[in-house]
Amino acid sequence: MKVMNKKLLLGVAASCAMGLTAGAWAADAATADEVVAKVKEAAATVQAGADVALTEFDKKDGKWAWKDTYVFVLDCTSGIMKAHPSEKVKGMKLTDLKDKATGKEFGSALCAAAKNTHGGWVEYMWTKPGAEGNHRKVAYVLSAGNYQVAAGVYDDTLTAKELDAKVAK
Repeated sequence: MKVMNKKLLLGVAASCAMGLTAGAWAADAATADEVVAKVKEAAATVQAGADVALTEFDKKDGKWAWKDTYVFVLDCTSGIMKAHPSEKVKGMKLTDLKDKATGKEFGSALCAAAKNTHGGWVEYMWTKPGAEGNHRKVAYVLSAGNYQVAAGVYDDTLTAKELDAKVAK
């Protein structure tokens, strides 16, 4: 009887631990609403003091990096990634931004989406901070003066089309 109680107790403890862990993972994922709010805040910051503010977007542990995502800044006029927490990506030509699964260039799509009055969403496969492999990312991008500001949510179900409709409301 005591062995059975110990097994039952261990089983309950393991289930609780897995439940808490799964909840913690879910809490660490940025939502589309958070991304929109953060991009709008970042766009206002960039417009207020563009070049001075840009270095803040390069910090992996700064204000603009949260949960499993981060804000990045593009310069669609010159065609380069102006600010990004990854040294590999910062300064890249936007035409060199390629979907990690298909190899399709998506920098132009980000610039095109930013031209919309309310900004827009672009889907692509990309690396996810703290995770192995490539993950589906849906990024929201908004014009901010001479630059374009973006951040994304890593999600296998959300689509750019449904998110565009939500932002346009």
